[in-house]
Amino acid sequence: MVFICQQCGECCSIMGEVLSILEDYGEYRFLLLNRYTGEKSQVSIDPDKRSLYFDSESLPEACPFLRITHPDEKAYCTVHGTRPEMCREFGCWRLLILDASGNRAGRVMQQRHFCPDDPALARIWEEEIRNRDETDDQQWDRSVIRILNREGYTVLR
Repeated sequence: MVFICQQCGECCSIMGEVLSILEDYGEYRFLLLNRYTGEKSQVSIDPDKRSLYFDSESLPEACPFLRITHPDEKAYCTVHGTRPEMCREFGCWRLLILDASGNRAGRVMQQRHFCPDDPALARIWEEEIRNRDETDDQQWDRSVIRILNREGYTVLR
């Protein structure tokens, strides 16, 4: 399944430590610097997000192009169309776990790192999943999905 962004903004909320605006070219165009790699990228504000970028403030430690709207609290990348390659390749979860109402209950990130949002899911994880010993990642994923589906969760991957 293709990664589907939930627009929570978590991925970009600390990227201000990594990405900084090196130069403002004007006309909604910027030169962006990756402080870790030294890579430079030209980005431009998406036409449909220009007012969002200029009419709201960025978060202190966030990517300078992340904006959160109110009242829905959705996060938007204002340079989504020209975002750097590292942003294009990023996916913040390996398995996304939704409760019966379709709300995020937790995530499995990277190599089986579990991030719960739901106490009931955390209990199931501790009792039935945490100590599973499958070495094959695909088999492990299938086992975890079966357990969580049985418990009423939906898992996206």
